Amino acid sequence: MDETINPAIVALVRCAASRVPLGTETGAGELVRAASKPASPHYSNENPRLGIDFSVERLDFPHRQTMNPRIVRFAPGKNNEYHRHAHESVFVVLDGEGEVFVGSNWTPIKRGDVAFVPRWGFHQTRNTSHTDELVVLAITDFGFTSAVLGDYDHRTRLASHGDDATVAPCSTG
Repeated sequence: MDETINPAIVALVRCAASRVPLGTETGAGELVRAASKPASPHYSNENPRLGIDFSVERLDFPHRQTMNPRIVRFAPGKNNEYHRHAHESVFVVLDGEGEVFVGSNWTPIKRGDVAFVPRWGFHQTRNTSHTDELVVLAITDFGFTSAVLGDYDHRTRLASHGDDATVAPCSTG
């Protein structure tokens, strides 16, 4: 590993060490938003053969540095890719029900549930409803991790033929 410190990490450390609060000049309306309000489109993938149909919207809050909140929408009866990435993730189910595969198990999830995906852990989320959308708030440390590793996210996605993406875990049936 290169022994030099990435300038992006140095900038994050300096900002945190300064103890100067970020966003003090930002209006409250920019820091709070309704979860139902559409956010900035970021990524989507649809593959009927693999049951994939979901979209990711980025919540672009001002002065955000290390966190990366996203709204993930899963079509009825569909899932995202089975994948892994360098950032940690916390999933908060805002609406709907489904199941999440982390490690080696599928676990049911519903509105109000919170799931954690460790760094580099293979995972997948599936909407078990055939009529209603599954909506998840995904909060990650993507900003910090990308400061350390650079632009790695494209390598984790099946639609980008990413080196760290794979097809699917064992199905629960």
